[in-house]
Amino acid sequence: MSVWQGAAPSVDLLAVRITVEAFQLEELLEVLADAPFPINPSIEHHTEMQVNGRSVAAVLVTFPAWESQFAEVRLRLEERRLAAVVDAAPMLGTARVQ
Repeated sequence: MSVWQGAAPSVDLLAVRITVEAFQLEELLEVLADAPFPINPSIEHHTEMQVNGRSVAAVLVTFPAWESQFAEVRLRLEERRLAAVVDAAPMLGTARVQ
């Protein structure tokens, strides 16, 4: 694969952020380990999330992924019914791939 400025379709590299309650971290990491592409997550333990109107200890997991890979991660989280807050934002703008 080469990156260039030609007329190839654009693909977004995303910064994926997944927040889960602390006790669900192991299950989240299992979901990510089963993905068909490598994921090297960064884990931040000192965060909180709102669950039923109360603040609970949570873990923030971040990693880069291509747009198509993000869809795969979301699908796997839904299949496992893992309660998670998931979002993604463009990381580097748009790259062109051939």
